[in-house]
Amino acid sequence: MGRIRAFAGGFLLTLPSVALNGVLVYVVGVAVGRWAAAVVLALWFVIGCAVASAAWFHPNRGQAAAAYGFRKPVGAEPDLLATAWSDVTRTAGVDGWPYSLWVQQSGTLNAFAAPARMVAVTSWAIGSLRPRQLAAVLAHELAHHLMLDPRLRLLDEWVALPARTVRAIGKIPVRAARGPGAVRFLIRSAISAALLVVAAVVLTPRIGVPVVVVLIGLLVLEPLTAAARSRRAEFAADRMAVEFGYGRDLHGALRKWLPYETSPESALLAARARWLGTHPPTSERLHAIRRTAAA
Repeated sequence: MGRIRAFAGGFLLTLPSVALNGVLVYVVGVAVGRWAAAVVLALWFVIGCAVASAAWFHPNRGQAAAAYGFRKPVGAEPDLLATAWSDVTRTAGVDGWPYSLWVQQSGTLNAFAAPARMVAVTSWAIGSLRPRQLAAVLAHELAHHLMLDPRLRLLDEWVALPARTVRAIGKIPVRAARGPGAVRFLIRSAISAALLVVAAVVLTPRIGVPVVVVLIGLLVLEPLTAAARSRRAEFAADRMAVEFGYGRDLHGALRKWLPYETSPESALLAARARWLGTHPPTSERLHAIRRTAAA
């Protein structure tokens, strides 16, 4: 029953993202006719499947890594990562050779399970964590890969492209906001609301009121559900890492980072982090790890 609830919850949180991207593609197609919109939607899905298959069978990981801001391990990093990864995959009973290991130059504790079976950790993690703690962080990322088929991960990247493009365009004027944290957040929220109003006014004559209402509603709802889905995935990956036997070490790695984690400056920013943050607070992850380990 627990697995069914978890699947149902994840599925429901995925629907707004799929719907938003589908509506965006439809809106683009409507510009050249409603039948063309249906054709564009079909081509978008078919091309996405083809791109995912091509990237699966012939991945260009070097270009993908550069796009994500990753670099190749250097110095002592290759040996540290290889040793930790070997320990993780052996413990999990997984063949580790299809995966490639990368580094993000950063002074934070973070790691990434990127498409095309790429796993990356920050330079801070490599330089600051003990070997078993580094392995625990890698176990968390391996869990992300194991929870979602890599081909579906590639397809998800394609499906999310329209919304990501729209958000990137929308962020251009939003980034112009200046001021203290809470004030800047309010200004950016006001700019975002103004952009939604402008989009509604411009698009209504072309696509009609019902589609505009659905589009605006999804543009507001989708960031919330996408963030919630990401937080659920983080907790799930932590649970799997604990099941692999890395609970104590993952707990230790997160505790080592806890003093560096900054708290929101105000209640408003705290609410924003709670609803739109893609990662749960470290304190909540630590509590969940202890609860899972004790079960």
